Amino acid sequence: MEQTEKKIVKKKKKTRKLKLVAKISLVVILILLIAWAGVGIYMIQHKGNTVKLQEKGFAKEEIQDIQHTLREESIETLLTYDYHKTIVNIIKEKDFQETLLNRYLDFLSHYETASAHDIVFLVNHDQDKIAYTPDIHDILNHKNFQEKNLDRYLSYYQKYELDGDKVIVAVNSDLDKEDIVLDDTTSLFLGRTYTVKANLNRYQKYYQSHKNLDIDEIITRVNSNLDKEFYTNTQKADLSKGNLIIVNKFYYLSSSYVPSDLVTISSSYGRGQVKEEAYNAFIKMYNAAAKEGLYLYISSPYRSYSRQKSLYNNYVSKDGKAEADTYSARPGFSEHQTGLAMDLGTKSNHSIDDFEKSKEFVWTKEHAYEYGFILRYPKGKEYITGYIYEPWHYRYVGTEVAKYIYEHDITYEEYYEYFVK
Repeated sequence: MEQTEKKIVKKKKKTRKLKLVAKISLVVILILLIAWAGVGIYMIQHKGNTVKLQEKGFAKEEIQDIQHTLREESIETLLTYDYHKTIVNIIKEKDFQETLLNRYLDFLSHYETASAHDIVFLVNHDQDKIAYTPDIHDILNHKNFQEKNLDRYLSYYQKYELDGDKVIVAVNSDLDKEDIVLDDTTSLFLGRTYTVKANLNRYQKYYQSHKNLDIDEIITRVNSNLDKEFYTNTQKADLSKGNLIIVNKFYYLSSSYVPSDLVTISSSYGRGQVKEEAYNAFIKMYNAAAKEGLYLYISSPYRSYSRQKSLYNNYVSKDGKAEADTYSARPGFSEHQTGLAMDLGTKSNHSIDDFEKSKEFVWTKEHAYEYGFILRYPKGKEYITGYIYEPWHYRYVGTEVAKYIYEHDITYEEYYEYFVK
């Protein structure tokens, strides 16, 4: 009896086990069927396009990339174009946008040699209407390319059809803003100490007729307006520059101009009037020289327009206009009218003609910059200033500017065009 019961129990356990196995098997089969069905559906969905893509010449791994990235309708669009290897690279670009696929492919159909990167970049920036060339490729892939300047690069390129290097240099240097054409000649002047971008075309033109001069000298001359004749292309002096105003053979003051802060010079220091700040600076310079037993004297400071006119006309009557122009300014073009210039003598000899022979001259030439004064018409720079060497003529510009001009041995014409204008 016991054995029979044991058999029955054992049989029931076996039956339950078989049922469990059957259930598990059924579940597994169902899972496999579902998975197979899904694959089947996928294969059914893509079977046609897969075949077509293969017919177009796409490799298996390329087809997988396409199917992984694109929706069905995009794949259909893709099939309307002839195969290009670039298509896969376009799809792999990090900035690829499926919504722009038609435009990518259209651009590619016109420019089969264009790189995937260039196509995606140009289309994404709405520049797919541009005529693509190798130079465009060079611009987009240049080491100094700046995305923010894209429109300017392309505009400058279309206007002048320069190579990629020149376009990048020109735009990054803002030459496009000045409408300056960068060519092999103009590029010689870039990066020089006193290059003024607005003058690049003028440097180039001057260079063509003065190839015997070095580049820095050409820059100096053009910055000093020597590519023009004296007293031509003149313009009003910029009064907003204050003590850094320039008045020379290209910049003039009106006949009615009188400085607002003129002060009368004490007889201890000279005669006439001068601007107050320049006067105070002179007193400091005077006192410093006096400590060494040297005594300066202001012989000729501010001159009115009418006074300069009288002087100039007298010189013309005496020596002729050409000669007079070398040592006297025409009315309105005299720096003395600014109230910032002064001719110096010594306390014992007021004559400016003898100033260079004095110890005061030697001291002033070496120390005037410390008090804000520059020797305005130095020896050897006559061709720049337009005037003969005047060892007696000093101009107030302030200590910082005077120090720079003194240490770099340049004229105020050069300093003004580069730093002030």
